[in-house]
Formats: sequence, structure tokens, C-alpha cells
Amino acid sequence: MPQFAIIIPTLNEVENISPLLANIRESMGDDASWEVIFVDDNSEDGTWQQVFALAQEDARIRCLRRIGRRGLASACIEGMLATSAPYLAVMDADLQHDASILPQLFAALTSGEATVAVGSRYVAGGGVGNWDATRTGMSRFATRLASSSLLAPCQDPMSGYFAVRRDIIDSVAEKISLNGFKILFDILSMPGIPLKVKEIPYVFSTRMHGHTKLSPSVIFDFAWLLTKKWCSSVPIANFLVFCLVGLTGVLVHYGVLYLLLRSQNFVLAQTIATYAAMTSNYFLNNIVTFSSYRLSGVKKAKGYIKFCLICSFGAVINIACAHLCFSMGMAWFAAAGIGIVAGSILNYIFSRHFIWK
Repeated sequence: MPQFAIIIPTLNEVENISPLLANIRESMGDDASWEVIFVDDNSEDGTWQQVFALAQEDARIRCLRRIGRRGLASACIEGMLATSAPYLAVMDADLQHDASILPQLFAALTSGEATVAVGSRYVAGGGVGNWDATRTGMSRFATRLASSSLLAPCQDPMSGYFAVRRDIIDSVAEKISLNGFKILFDILSMPGIPLKVKEIPYVFSTRMHGHTKLSPSVIFDFAWLLTKKWCSSVPIANFLVFCLVGLTGVLVHYGVLYLLLRSQNFVLAQTIATYAAMTSNYFLNNIVTFSSYRLSGVKKAKGYIKFCLICSFGAVINIACAHLCFSMGMAWFAAAGIGIVAGSILNYIFSRHFIWK
């Protein structure tokens, strides 16, 4: 069984296959402790045919030909899951990644020094080669954006050249975004896995054959992944349930307000309706929205008092906004709606952080 697997996604890279394998053999040696898995997205230039021919001569070479599927991240994951090797590396087929540092990447894992080893352009000894100022600036900017979501320090989280322990991939494979091309960033920003990063410097080389895969769609995929990472710290599902409960409170609010307006002035009716909706929301949120932190007994009573006190800040905003709109001639139901929206924002923030912790 091979100890090390090198995963190489390909699309129309036929001229790079032989020189890349020569570089890997020179770096990794002649023993049988490693294998190379090319994951080819049905290239039209003969790439997969070239790999199959070479595999007939060397059992350490394998090819996964994918039909009807595209994407760098998904190709990497499929290649990783297709090997039993405990240590995995990912690199490009375009000869821009320096194969000579492969032993260093794997050594960082086998020694226990790291769980993820990164071929880095942005540490001492590394570099971006002959990139122009525009591409260098774009890369640096994307790196700064990505760094805000990292759970382990890394100077080059956008690197496409890295090695990782197999058990980590097994634990996160179902969670990794299959769209896009920055799988390392996805791993380094995913909670719940043991992250210890070591960066190995290398200088990014110039592509000699084929065409770059960088495109507007790739940039969009990265932007989407980054947005999801930023939003992951916000309890989206929890907030949506809170909003659904709030809709029931809206019905309570309007119902009470409609009944009271027959005998009370608007301000008093709006105030009573607000607290009626608040009471309804509290008990429903305790059962549904924050069921994992459900309060009972004395804590439930104290929670209700605390909820009313804290959400009174939202109620003040609610009432003030509604009264202002109503006094300006807005219909009562529209004025009440604006007050509800304004107060609800504060209600959720306070509820999340001060009631159901």
C-alpha cells in the first residue's frame, strides 16, 4: 500500500504530463511508497489517454477520467477518496508547482509537526515568479480576504499546493465546497478539525504549455465560498426560525391592535399589542427557536422577565417609529409594520446573546 498519494487534477494538460512525472520521480525516488492520481475532466487534447499509456509502464500512476463533471475542488476530493494512502498532496499539472518540495511537505506530516503542510509563496524563500503587478496585487488582496476566516495561521491560504493527513479529509469531505478552486482555504477555515500548519517555501514557476484556468467564474466561486465562510459565524437557520416565530407575533400584534383601536388611542393600542406579541414570541421561541437552550421552571419565569426588559429597547424603537409614521399620515397597519421591523432586529440580537445563551 502506498504511503503517499499525489492528486493532480487535469484539463487539457497533455504536454505537461511527462515532464511533471519526471519531476515527481526525481523528487520522490524510485520506491513504491507513493502513487500519482490524475483526475481528468475528460480532456479533449489527449491528456487522459497520455496518462493511461504511462500507467501501463508504471503501476504508481493512475487516472480517474470524469465524464460530465467539472471543477477543481471536486476533482481533488474524488482523487483523495480514491486512494488508501494516509498522506495526501495536491498539486497542479501545469509545472508551476515545484515538485522538489514534495518530500518536505510529506515529512512535516509524518513527523507530526503539522496536520497540513502548505507550499507557500509568501514566506521567506518563496515567491510568485514573474507575475505582473496586477496579478500580484489580486493575489495579495484575495489572501487578505481569506485570512479573516482562517482558524489556523497561514501566510498563503490561497495556495493550490499542499499536503494533508488522510483522516482530516475523511472527516471533512462531505462539507467541502465542490465548486471553486481553493480547497486549502476551505479546509483551513472549517471548524472542528485539528489544524497545525507548516509552510514550505517555493517559487511559483511560469506555465510553459496549455492555458491558465483562472476565469471570472473561478473568481465568482471564490467570492461565494468566502461569503459562506463569513456568514458561517451567524446562526442563519436559527435566525430564520426566529423570523418565522416573529410572523406569528405579527398576527398577534395586528389582532390585538385591531381590537383595541375601537376603544383606545393609537399609542396605547400599539404599546399593548407590542407586549402581547412579545409574550407570544417568548414562549414560542423557548419551545422552537432555542429548543436546545429551553428554559423551564423558575428560569423560564426569570427568562420572561429578562426578555421583556431587554426587548423593551426594541419596543421603544418599535413604538417610536410606528408613532412617527402614523403621525405623518401613514395608515395604521403600515406604521405598525415599520415599527415591528425596526424592533425585531434588536430583539433577535438581545435574545441570542442575553436570554438563550
